[in-house]
Amino acid sequence: MCLYLGKVSTVPLDETNLLTEAHRINYRLRSTFFYRKLKEYKTLSLPNKINALLPVNHLYSWANWAEWGIGEEAFTYINEHPNLQLIQVFCHPRLIREHSSVLAYYRNIAALSQKAVKYLAAIDVKRIELDQENKYFLGEDKVLALSRLFNEHISLIIDSSIESLTEEELYGLLLASTGTQIDGSWRNAIGEEAEKVVQRLLIKEVKERNLLAAFIPRQGTRVEVYNPARLEEQLGNIEDYRGVMLANQTSILFSSEPDISLLNNQGKTVGVIEIKGGTDPAGALERYGAAKKSFEEVFRRNPKVKSILIASCITTEVHTRIQNDPIVSTYFNLTEVLSEDSILYDQFIQEVFSILY
Repeated sequence: MCLYLGKVSTVPLDETNLLTEAHRINYRLRSTFFYRKLKEYKTLSLPNKINALLPVNHLYSWANWAEWGIGEEAFTYINEHPNLQLIQVFCHPRLIREHSSVLAYYRNIAALSQKAVKYLAAIDVKRIELDQENKYFLGEDKVLALSRLFNEHISLIIDSSIESLTEEELYGLLLASTGTQIDGSWRNAIGEEAEKVVQRLLIKEVKERNLLAAFIPRQGTRVEVYNPARLEEQLGNIEDYRGVMLANQTSILFSSEPDISLLNNQGKTVGVIEIKGGTDPAGALERYGAAKKSFEEVFRRNPKVKSILIASCITTEVHTRIQNDPIVSTYFNLTEVLSEDSILYDQFIQEVFSILY
């Protein structure tokens, strides 16, 4: 660690260590991203939605199973299975018209990503799957196309299993398919995830200081008064919140440019935080430039604002520029900030709360 012009940072890394740091930050953020997306996709609740329909299983006719893309041997096997019902395995057109929220269940059982469905059936199911209130209307043509696609793939899976598919394996397919989808979306999400992780860390520190008063939802004017029983749920859905209100009449707001704003009790911005989680050393200068542009805009309105830059994989050149840049009040290495037992993490938290107090 070095102190320079009042700025906290780490010594710039050579090329080999930059690569090591890139891997460290990438896999740390990837872990939190997977967990957050698993909750966002609500994969674990999908089997329960299907199980809730089992009491009315007999109300679905399977007379046209062949028209829906179901293979004969696969249909016979599941129809005679002692522990599985047809609606637990195959996609019935009427069922997904009535309950579009279970579309993701059958897509995952078929081991198809949202992107694959869009390519194979020319239907974008992402918006439909996000509709947990069944408000989205699916027309007959789309329902038939989706049912055939899912059932054809599910039939292939059953045939390849030599008719030994179990309920546990269905659950395994759900998780494996979801994992593939999350992995596919991870490549473009590292910067966003870095922001989310820092946001959650700040809220936890606010709570530890008995300052957490309320969450500010992004939609509407209703606030959610702090309830310890709901904290983990709220942290898991951090993207739904604009920020938090503190008991000392200050606020922390989440946005973009800057990523985080610290407001005093008069509503003035007294601190800003930019988080750059990119792991490509070649893009270090570009990331620094984007943060600097954001800070400059804030400084035009209030030259006394404290600015905090959190970045990873900073090259020697960019490190020198940061240390000599009067617009950057403080700089922290993202990898160190994510290590809650590190000295730099403590210094980062102290810096933030010195601005808010």
